[in-house]
Amino acid sequence: MTIKKRLIFCGILLFLSLWFSGCEKLREKGLGEKDLVRINDANISLEEFRQMSEGQSLEGKMRLLSEKGLRDFLDNYVITREVLYQEAKKKGLLEKKEIVAKLEDFRRAMVIDALLEEALRGKNEVSENEIRQYYKDNVNLFTEPKEVKVRHIFVNSDPVLEEVVIKLQKGENFEKLASTYNVDKSREDGGNIGWIKRGQLSPAFAQYEEVAFSLRKKGEVGNVIKTPVGYYIIRLEDTRGSTVKSFDQVKEKIRFFLQAKKKQDAYLDYVKAVKSRAKIVVNEKLWAEEEKKELKPKEERK
Repeated sequence: MTIKKRLIFCGILLFLSLWFSGCEKLREKGLGEKDLVRINDANISLEEFRQMSEGQSLEGKMRLLSEKGLRDFLDNYVITREVLYQEAKKKGLLEKKEIVAKLEDFRRAMVIDALLEEALRGKNEVSENEIRQYYKDNVNLFTEPKEVKVRHIFVNSDPVLEEVVIKLQKGENFEKLASTYNVDKSREDGGNIGWIKRGQLSPAFAQYEEVAFSLRKKGEVGNVIKTPVGYYIIRLEDTRGSTVKSFDQVKEKIRFFLQAKKKQDAYLDYVKAVKSRAKIVVNEKLWAEEEKKELKPKEERK
């Protein structure tokens, strides 16, 4: 637990202790020794209140560091939630079929999450050697051109952008579209920008540069780039030279990738093992009928 979190937790406990001790004299009939509040026939203990407090976000916990914030939390969250829950029970909502189904789905999801958290704990750990080996084996992934030659289409309205995208999808010539639609000087040369280097463009065009250097094949077109002045669509014309990003530059990205991959692999292996121990029988006849039903157009299903 960090110092900041400890301070917040201690602050919550301090205010709770002071507030609760001051209220003992005013304890009403029906409140147990460790009960903080009674709402109709339901009691909420001090410990339950603390657990609800600890479950709040960091921002929420910060608000609990004042007496007003703590009392607001009691009145407007804890008590309000219980009152509404009791009202829902009175109306029989807990017995409604769709509510019961949702509660069961939620319960199952929580139990499965707990199971997977336990089963996959520590399975995503990645060593320094594994990161270095991945870097060595996949150096091509971290190699980018020193310079790229690009052509772009630049428009400044949504309707025109939509029109251009549709025409590109139909296979219309990129250069001709740039000559027709561009609203900058590159229109005169079919959107040709020429050669650019990393860092050559102003910070405002960081995304433009990122997309330009992410393209690998000549003729490859990047995703639409939205900027304060309009929309850009970039096509890679050529590359020259190459540079390899250093290990330190990509180390954390590789670590994140390998951690996610290890966890996913561990998950798939675990599910496979659990399934292999289970007896699973599918009613293929019933499934075939359902499959046919799902494949029918909506009109035929009615």
